[in-house]
Amino acid sequence: MSVFEIERRHPAESAGSSELPADETILRHLAGRDAWFRYRKPRYQLQLIRDLASLLPAEPCSIVDIGAGSGVIGEAIAALLPGKSVVGIDIAANVLPTVRVPFVRFDGTKLPFADRSFDCALFCNSLHHVKPQARTGLLHEALRVTGGGPLIIKDHLPFAPLDGFRLWLLDVIGNAPRGFMVSAEYLGRLEWDDLFCRLNCALEVLPVSSYRSGLWAWCFPNRLEVCFRAARARG
Repeated sequence: MSVFEIERRHPAESAGSSELPADETILRHLAGRDAWFRYRKPRYQLQLIRDLASLLPAEPCSIVDIGAGSGVIGEAIAALLPGKSVVGIDIAANVLPTVRVPFVRFDGTKLPFADRSFDCALFCNSLHHVKPQARTGLLHEALRVTGGGPLIIKDHLPFAPLDGFRLWLLDVIGNAPRGFMVSAEYLGRLEWDDLFCRLNCALEVLPVSSYRSGLWAWCFPNRLEVCFRAARARG
């Protein structure tokens, strides 16, 4: 049985950070960085930040945000969680001018940082945009620059053929209008298991969170979202 079915913990039981400010503070911060969120409440991004915060180390730490995109999520973590610093990195320069964290471009393969440069790495809805043949190498790089992790990963989890179409449509809706990457290949439960087994990593997977409600949740079920922590097994 897949680890994504049997090893799930509620965020409140996680050892991660619990110092998030009130929702209104987070929403105000997001709207101040991305004008789009002034007209549409970023419910998805709010839940995303909650889940990521529950998996991050509780103590102060440095984070490399791999596939940072607009940079908004990584910067929110740095700004709203005490003791957290973030450096964003991506193959494209899509960081918004309002985002105030360091940003580096790279070739998508080799992270331009020394070993153990960071305490943990973040992949926020980015791994499904990495070509399958490049994923293991990029994750090895993330483990190298963090000294074995943890890697905090938010991505997607299709369960049926229709789910692949749903996820593609979500990427089109969310990314195409901004010129962000749309091409993607989504991993199923056993593929995620196999990937991290080969990397000798143990996983802690959060239960399904409420990213969407109403008609949006019916069209794009919350079970399509997955958030977990991976770290190289010790000993």
